[in-house]
Formats: sequence, C-alpha cells, structure tokens
Amino acid sequence: MDSDLAMAKTAVVIRQAAESDAQTVSDLLADLVRTLRDAPPCGSTLETIRHHGFGEKPHFEALIAEAGGTPVGLVLYFYTYSTWRGCLGVYVQDLHVVERFRGQGLGRRLLAAAARRGRADGCTHLRLSVDPSNDTALTFYQAVGLEPRRDETICQAADEAFHRLAETGR
Repeated sequence: MDSDLAMAKTAVVIRQAAESDAQTVSDLLADLVRTLRDAPPCGSTLETIRHHGFGEKPHFEALIAEAGGTPVGLVLYFYTYSTWRGCLGVYVQDLHVVERFRGQGLGRRLLAAAARRGRADGCTHLRLSVDPSNDTALTFYQAVGLEPRRDETICQAADEAFHRLAETGR
C-alpha cells in the first residue's frame, strides 16, 4: 500500500499547538501559500509566529491535525469582539489541510474544534474571509454553515497607508 494512502487512513488527532510547534505552524502556512493561486508571499516567519502566537502575550491560537504524528492540517484563529452582537467571536485567519487529506472532513473538524474552543470561552460566532475567486473554499464554507455576508465589505489600510493613518492628526 502506498505510504500516503496508508497515512490518509490513519486516525487524525487534533490538538492545541504549543510553542514547540512554531516550525510546524510555519511549514503548514508555507504549504497553504503554495496551494493558493496568485497568493502574495507570506510575511510570517518562524520568529514572528513564535512571538505573536506563543510569546508573552499570544495574539492567536492554532490547532494542528496530525495523522500518525505527521502534521496534516491547521486552523489558526483569534478572538474578536463584536459591538453589534455584544459578544466574543472566533476569527479564523487560516485553515489548511494538506492535499492528500482533503475531502475527508478534516477541514470541517478543524473549524468545529476552533468553534468549540471559542464557545468554551464565551464566543457566539465564527467569521473568516475568503478570496471571492476561490470557489472551492466558498463552496466548502457554505457546506459547513458559513454564509457570505452581503451587508459589509472588508476595508483595510496596510503598509504605507497604515503608517500614514497612524500619523494622522498628530
């Protein structure tokens, strides 16, 4: 039996990422970027992942899916506060399943695990953004119960525009 096929049939365990997993998180994010069409380079490095995810004040959490001890999936998320809802929510920044494990429900399991962790901390909703040209992801997210919002548009100031904004009104 092909070793990839044997691994795909191995039970998958989802666990909380620890600081010792920073390289694994970095590697899974690099694999995600490789699978995206026209993706800009990923600005995260091993050091920024360690600092922002596992440092003195963690800004995100991650769950790692493993099959036979090999990392095969990741959901990276953080909590947000909605003034409109008056409660916490889970914002999924990245969801990735390595190619040979897709189509087995692992993406759904990772999202559900992040939702359960959020619910345990008082969250009432889960949000994410997706490239509108990524039909596969849109179809998947709708199949698991996430609906596109038609009443809002994401706006962003980044890089130099962000720095200009930060200096406005001084």
